[in-house]
Amino acid sequence: MRILFGILVFWASICVVAQDASDPRQKVDDLKHQAQQYLQEQKPQLAIPIFRQIISLDPQDVDARGNLGVLLFFQNNYAEAITEMRAALQLNQQLWRIQALLGTAEMRTGDLAAAQSDLEQAFPNLDDAKIQKQAGLELIEIASAFGDLDQAAKIVAQLEKIAPQDPQILFAAYQISLQTVDRTLLSMALAAPNSAELHMMMADEFVLQGDSDNAIAQYREAIRLNPQLAGVHFELAVQLKESSDPALKAEAEGEFRTALSLNQFDEKAWRGLGEIMADKGNFPAAKEDYTKALALFPKDSAAETDLAKLLVAHGDNQAATSLLECAVKDDPTNSVAHYQLSGLYRQAGKTADAQHEMDEFAHYKAIRDNLGKIFRQMRQQDLPAETADKPSTH
Repeated sequence: MRILFGILVFWASICVVAQDASDPRQKVDDLKHQAQQYLQEQKPQLAIPIFRQIISLDPQDVDARGNLGVLLFFQNNYAEAITEMRAALQLNQQLWRIQALLGTAEMRTGDLAAAQSDLEQAFPNLDDAKIQKQAGLELIEIASAFGDLDQAAKIVAQLEKIAPQDPQILFAAYQISLQTVDRTLLSMALAAPNSAELHMMMADEFVLQGDSDNAIAQYREAIRLNPQLAGVHFELAVQLKESSDPALKAEAEGEFRTALSLNQFDEKAWRGLGEIMADKGNFPAAKEDYTKALALFPKDSAAETDLAKLLVAHGDNQAATSLLECAVKDDPTNSVAHYQLSGLYRQAGKTADAQHEMDEFAHYKAIRDNLGKIFRQMRQQDLPAETADKPSTH
């Protein structure tokens, strides 16, 4: 009996082996189950050889190809990952996530042309915002490397629609804008080195750097070369108005008026002139100028706020309140409008509303103060060492 039982067990084992050998599909399914279990246990290193076995049994298994490619990618084995992901895409051309990852792998191995092709195909078809963002950022980097800033800017615009407050996307937009400005400045310097336009562009750059003196000098040179140049008188007026030199400050009104003589629809120039009239105590003229500005641009929060402050000073709190309510709606970050509105609400006995506006004022003022600190630090770093170490006299 023992001999017979042993023969039966031996024969059964042969039958099982024969069945396994003749049923590779079952073997594949078992291996897939095992690989899936390893992935759930977060053991990718154990899953990788399992997927290799599946592919050896069935080279047309698109899931195994794709999964192996993804796992190899995250193991930084880009060369082999590329091979597997390309094989998966040959089996199914609509694996957009795999194609996006393939493009990233190709980029990291230096094959920018292939990376751009794969990422461009995948990008508009991706349904996951996180993956689409990463693909877009990769495309921006490639476009920048090829000097195609227009294409980079288009992708940035698409990403900003997906995530308008994402810091990575905003940083990419910032970098592209800087490169675009540099490219345009260089093109202008080569095309028209002695033009009024170049001097105005240089002035704008000095404004960004906080160098008002050089900005004023460049705006004046632009006006000397072309007194009709659009916007130049307004920009000069703004710098003069903010000057600590009374003589320069006094010139601002004339520049605003010149700007308006060239373009009566210059809303910002009307507002600037209104500010000067208000500083002079000329209430009727200031009110007229602010009103003209708002007629051209009814949602100018700054003009609404300026006119409201003027009305408060002359006792028309009701009209001022309406204007300020519009101002904070048109620009919620307008801290001055929140502060002024808080005072009016408090006078009207609206304590809760007054406190809300004061909280909004404190919130946005803190943000602006922090930004101002950052900009001052940036400007300080740009100054020569002997100037940077010198304490401010203002």
